[in-house]
Amino acid sequence: MNKDVKKILIMLVFYSLSAGMLYNFQELWMTTNNLTVKTISVVYSLCALLTVSTIFICSNILKQNKLKGFLSILIYIKVLLILSLSILNSSGLNILIKLLIMIDYIIDVEILISIYPLITIITKDDKVFAKKGIIYTLFYYTGAIITAILLGKVVAGIELTYNFYLLLSALSLLVSFIILRSVDINKYLVNNKKEIDEDIMHKLVSKLKKDKISLNYLLYVFNGNISYYAINSLVLTLLINNLSITPSNASFLLLGLGILASFIALLILSKLTLKNNYINIGIKFLGRLFTYLLVIIFNSKITILISIIYTRILSESYSHITDAPYVNRFDSDLQLTFCNLKEMVGYLSRSIGTLICGIAITVNIRFAYLIALIFIIVQIIFAYRALYLRNKEGVK
Repeated sequence: MNKDVKKILIMLVFYSLSAGMLYNFQELWMTTNNLTVKTISVVYSLCALLTVSTIFICSNILKQNKLKGFLSILIYIKVLLILSLSILNSSGLNILIKLLIMIDYIIDVEILISIYPLITIITKDDKVFAKKGIIYTLFYYTGAIITAILLGKVVAGIELTYNFYLLLSALSLLVSFIILRSVDINKYLVNNKKEIDEDIMHKLVSKLKKDKISLNYLLYVFNGNISYYAINSLVLTLLINNLSITPSNASFLLLGLGILASFIALLILSKLTLKNNYINIGIKFLGRLFTYLLVIIFNSKITILISIIYTRILSESYSHITDAPYVNRFDSDLQLTFCNLKEMVGYLSRSIGTLICGIAITVNIRFAYLIALIFIIVQIIFAYRALYLRNKEGVK
């Protein structure tokens, strides 16, 4: 593997550790700052919605030769936001807290969107795309499990509170910033210095009008995110309130599932990917659909738990089949714009799913699973349609 690609992935390791320490208990931290479950749901939904417009703006002004500098600035701003949230804890300034959380969320999304396009300046590889997601998940949950184990403990006379982990999160971000600055991207841009003058998003949209493969893929993303986040956007709250699991046990369960998902994804990527991609997609999504049906029919704690476990342990698997080939069909700046468009679609649908989840948790969880079932059926249709068209394209 190219040494600069390795540096970017190592940078991602420290970034993921920071995210795990920051976000693992954020829901509960918000409740301790007198924010209700419905308010938290609305905040996260607005985060996803506002992200769409931010991504659109970035996709029109951001070029690949500016990507490293752009990421560096965002990481630096994120450090300042985390430190500000630490200061505002228990201050009662909830409007400001909600605003900073939304800004942080938007920046976090844009950073994660931009990492793979930065890598593709150096190399394009479906497996590297998958490894990026696996690395993020593995070290995110590593950071999260550190907080879960040590939160509230006293070490060397220092109480390890959530605010203490905010400081550690900021420190880990600074390390990622330093590693990113050491990556020499310019040598890979020698033959790509000419700026694109036209509206790159308009160019992409014009291309997509004739690109049935990408349209089917984007519809797969849209329906899939609604289905997933209608159940999983407030999963910690779901485990605590609906399944009567203690906050500590619920946290450890999610952490264990996240780490297990990373190892399963690595195993599938290296050893267990079947030659028939229709079966690969079916293992991930038809299995998920079946667990949704179980919840709708029986509506028991055990069926809800089975659904959450199955969905989350396969959440990172098969991305080299379901996502990477569609992203890697595009070149240079057009690929960066497509990544942004994909995330615009994804976060719009995530916003819808999050709103559904917030309402359903306080009304009837069956309602959420019924909606999730409908959208996963549509998702599977578009997933198979996109795969069929891509296979047909490969034969030509």
